[in-house]
Amino acid sequence: MAKLIMRVEGNDGQIELLEDRVVIHRAGIWNIFKYGLNAKREIPLGAISEVVFKTPSLLAMGEIEFIRSGSNSGGGKNQASQTIVKFGNKKKAEFENLKEKIFELINQQKNVK
Repeated sequence: MAKLIMRVEGNDGQIELLEDRVVIHRAGIWNIFKYGLNAKREIPLGAISEVVFKTPSLLAMGEIEFIRSGSNSGGGKNQASQTIVKFGNKKKAEFENLKEKIFELINQQKNVK
């Protein structure tokens, strides 16, 4: 079992950063309709090619998106939204810390290989 490094709670999901992967959990009635019952997506750190980070503003929620290497970008809007978690301004610092820690772990994995 991989060790939990960090956990952050967004508006439409919870992200857990483990030593070797990112896990997105979706709970709640709205998410059941959008993603399915007990939706959980696991992305190995080695498969992440890009992290897209949008800072929240007065009119829009912030977003963090994990783009998998080798994935077909033409998968449609629903396919892309599986790896996006939205967050508000109060959680901005937590999500920035998460992004930086992910980059740090990815760089460590690349240096080991």
